[in-house]
Amino acid sequence: MIEYSEDHFRELCRAGRVAMEISTVEEKRRGAVRAFLLYMLGGILLAAAIAGSLIAADWIEFGVFLAIPVLILALVFALRALGKVGLALKLPVLETLAGKGGLAFLADGFEPPVYPDARKALFGNWLSSQTFTDLFQGADGEGRRFAFYEGHLMRSSGKNSHTVFQGQMYAWQRRARGGGDIVIVPDRGIFNFFKPVSGMERVKFEGDPDFERKFEVYAFEPLQAQMILDGEARRLLLVLRRAGRVFGYVGPEDAFIAATGKNRFEPGSMFRSISGEQRVRAMFDEVRASLAMLSRLRAALG
Repeated sequence: MIEYSEDHFRELCRAGRVAMEISTVEEKRRGAVRAFLLYMLGGILLAAAIAGSLIAADWIEFGVFLAIPVLILALVFALRALGKVGLALKLPVLETLAGKGGLAFLADGFEPPVYPDARKALFGNWLSSQTFTDLFQGADGEGRRFAFYEGHLMRSSGKNSHTVFQGQMYAWQRRARGGGDIVIVPDRGIFNFFKPVSGMERVKFEGDPDFERKFEVYAFEPLQAQMILDGEARRLLLVLRRAGRVFGYVGPEDAFIAATGKNRFEPGSMFRSISGEQRVRAMFDEVRASLAMLSRLRAALG
């Protein structure tokens, strides 16, 4: 896999589409902020007028009921203007950066690599929504596939919903075929008697109490799991665990790691005045860090 350097960053900033967006992003940002303020001011005035007229007619609840969606609609249009500016910089940067590394980039609308094989064991069957964005994928010199991307998984119960997972997902084709599946999930405390897949056995790492406190491992072949999850692999998973929850799947041909984290590969807040080059630097560093983590995971887990 490619290792991006400072030369790649300088070349990226000089690339045609990226250079153009860098030179105009601040002007576009200021215009979008003005549009945001106008949309919000107009929405507030319209909502106040609607609510005031209906309240004066003793329709208090109806007035409030109509004012709220007006404000929400104004906010949606206001944020859309800012979002367009960010996207106009983000897409050329990520597409150009991927191309320089021999990778393919898709912003959305893709089938997430390896995730379908790992989903049931790691996250169950009761997800109400799943969104995947910012896919980088490629193959190494021997033709083995690899990818990393963002994932957001939701689960609903009645009127309530909560985030099951949000962060980065790493997927790759293993160097050699293995045996049965291995599942790695965060420690579930008193609920650890539930097996993620019927027939799997709990795998213990009694010589590594730190790992045992943070993770539960299940496998059809416990000895094989202990060999694959050697000291280096466990240390790397614990490093990822410091930032949030970590889920892992090692199959006969492919492996998958999901680590919670912030939304990456974004150009930064459009409410703040930041130079275009600084925005590009933030995205460049996050792509480079994700690629480096993927490389470490592949080396540790095969």
